[in-house]
Amino acid sequence: MRTSVTKVLGEKVAERCKDVWDLDEEGEVNTMWRDSGHPGFWYMGSSLALARIYSKFLALHIKAVEKGLT
Repeated sequence: MRTSVTKVLGEKVAERCKDVWDLDEEGEVNTMWRDSGHPGFWYMGSSLALARIYSKFLALHIKAVEKGLT
């Protein structure tokens, strides 16, 4: 994913992004549908069914960030 970010957004943004598709300390998928490590940039991917489900949660998270709740 970082290679794709580098191609589209440049090396400076890609360097700030966390690894994707690994598990974090809580056993959750790293970075997918979560904060990428770069402000205002989130990864979203997988199958259409998962994207439809998780897009709602991601939208709520982004709204909370915009409102200063997180």
